[in-house]
Amino acid sequence: MKNIMWLVTNMLRNMLLRNKRTLVLVIGLPIAGVLMSVLIYGNAGGTSVNIGVVNHDSTDITKDTVQFLKGLHKTNVKMLTDKEVDHEITSKKVDAVITFEKGFSDSVKANKPDHITITSIKGAEVTSFIKSYLYQYIDNVSALNQAAEGDDAAFKQMYENYQKAPFHVSTHALEDKGTDQNIVKQTIGYLIMFMLFSAVNLSALITKEKEQRTYFRLLASPVSARQYVISNVITNMILLTLQVMITLVCITTLFHVDMNIPVWQLFFILVLFGLVAIGLSLVIIAFTESSKAANGLQTLIITPTCLLSGCFFPPEFMPDVMQKIADFLPQTWVLSTLKSVQQGADLSSLWLNISILLAFALVFFLLSIYKLNRNNTVQKFI
Repeated sequence: MKNIMWLVTNMLRNMLLRNKRTLVLVIGLPIAGVLMSVLIYGNAGGTSVNIGVVNHDSTDITKDTVQFLKGLHKTNVKMLTDKEVDHEITSKKVDAVITFEKGFSDSVKANKPDHITITSIKGAEVTSFIKSYLYQYIDNVSALNQAAEGDDAAFKQMYENYQKAPFHVSTHALEDKGTDQNIVKQTIGYLIMFMLFSAVNLSALITKEKEQRTYFRLLASPVSARQYVISNVITNMILLTLQVMITLVCITTLFHVDMNIPVWQLFFILVLFGLVAIGLSLVIIAFTESSKAANGLQTLIITPTCLLSGCFFPPEFMPDVMQKIADFLPQTWVLSTLKSVQQGADLSSLWLNISILLAFALVFFLLSIYKLNRNNTVQKFI
């Protein structure tokens, strides 16, 4: 045990204090992953729509329609002239311009709304939002005239009562839990990939030290091969746990994202996946004979499997065949467990997911031990 603790301490010192690449992998990448997720999803649903209005129909109905637009939530209305329209749109100072031509109010009262134009270079993303509110308001005014059956006095009275109605529609912004959940899922997706790459790079130290003959000098001391490998696994686990902790601190403290899941549960899930990552890293090391081969094999395995399992985008976007293949990947089960807990499932009820992750870790460790014991090119690890 004393030898193992000495080896762990020495490995941690070399990795964290003398190896800048390890520092970037362990500390820098998790922070970068959180930042990327916040940049991707952080502004979702948080922007305002800037609308320019050109009014050629100076009637009460048109003026009230403009006031209605000004009262919409997250909508900024700016009055323009015809000469200003092109400049305002091309310079992106406004997202769309609504032009009320002369005769607009008459067409509304005739129950045939016309003489209105919406101009935008951003397409349906903006125009659909405007139309959904504006056309409903216009239809309500047209319905009043239809109810008045052509009686101008009755319509005027009904329209004034409509504008001065004792009830009012108020707008309240609801907290969007979906945005925070997307940030968490995207961050965990990146973290899963970083943990896998980190685990392989840390386990590859075994091969590098064999290539540099350091491994054999260690075996000439009281340190055994078994103690050396166990020390590497413990060191790997410490650094992966540090990655998880840094990520969770950034999410909750630095960016104040509501994970909608107890921190300890997410920590447990990710640490459990850390065992899977270490097991897979040992398999890669066992089936390669050099550090360069290990680096090449990790890219061929980690990147495609992370892509299939949904670490970068929802797996629902992929064909059914790809989704079925993803069911055999440990990353899929981590993300599935996270999604279930975010939706309110108790972690204790997800024993199948946890058992599958443990099974992945056990299979990887057994496979690596078997292969390393039979590896005659670099002698025995265990």
